[in-house]
Amino acid sequence: METMKVAVIGTGNMGKNHIRVFSEMPNVELVGVSDVNIESAEEYGKKHDCKAYKFYEQMITEQKPDAVSVVVPTALHAEVGSYVLSKTNALIEKPIAFNEQDGLKIINAAKESGNKLMVGQIERFNPVIKYLQEFANKDEFLAFNIMRLGPYIPKSRTTGVLMDMGIHDIDLIRYITESEPVSIHASYRHVKIKDFEDQAHVFMKMPGPSASIVCNWISPVKIRHLYAVTHHAFLYLDFIKQEVTIQEIEDGEQKARNVKLKPEEPLRRELSAFMQCIREDLPSPVGGEDALESVKVALRADKIARKSDPHMK
Repeated sequence: METMKVAVIGTGNMGKNHIRVFSEMPNVELVGVSDVNIESAEEYGKKHDCKAYKFYEQMITEQKPDAVSVVVPTALHAEVGSYVLSKTNALIEKPIAFNEQDGLKIINAAKESGNKLMVGQIERFNPVIKYLQEFANKDEFLAFNIMRLGPYIPKSRTTGVLMDMGIHDIDLIRYITESEPVSIHASYRHVKIKDFEDQAHVFMKMPGPSASIVCNWISPVKIRHLYAVTHHAFLYLDFIKQEVTIQEIEDGEQKARNVKLKPEEPLRRELSAFMQCIREDLPSPVGGEDALESVKVALRADKIARKSDPHMK
């Protein structure tokens, strides 16, 4: 199998994970890392035996990678992503953009060049989601409840918890049900952070099931749970432990069983799917239009929720 050349733009918390996974993948050569903080880029370049760049344009011109991960602040996605897509294939971290205009700029750049665009909605690649989809048909689900909680991690914020964390779960509900919400209710709480909401509660009524999503930066413990109700079962999914608990009624008795899945790193599965779609010229596993629909749902929820919190403008 031919070795493909890849590069990563951004060496922050998520970018360093893209660098690590690419460097470990077979038939993939990490040829460059780029960051405006050149010291950080040089650190990871030295660690993974590839060249470091301050300017991503120079990296792409010199290295001519087959694919690039764009792991920069979301506010820069349109600028950086559009440039990369004009030259090569790109995976852009979630969310695709903060607004529809920037999202369309990225999508159009991919259409004009013919290069592959994938958006990093990583939770689609968690093994518990695959198990859930195999357990029940999308039409069997009655309700979902998702909790994505954790302590606040100080850093330069450009968005609140809904677009940063809740976007995962908005996307998951759309993905699992293969449908769009017919109605949305949402509320915010502004507790500790000055400029953004740090708790969001979104309720979506899909054509079939309903979905309740709670995310916050207030909880002292990190929680990533999904509860699903079907016509015949209740499922509890732990995204971190990659475990599923199923409760059903059999012969008039309630029975529970635990399923511990084979541990798999979602990012590794995501990047492998990205490389496969390029190698085999397959449709993108998470296309730009699909990812933008999740952003549009989040923006609808944001507009509604801002009315619920007097601290929000």
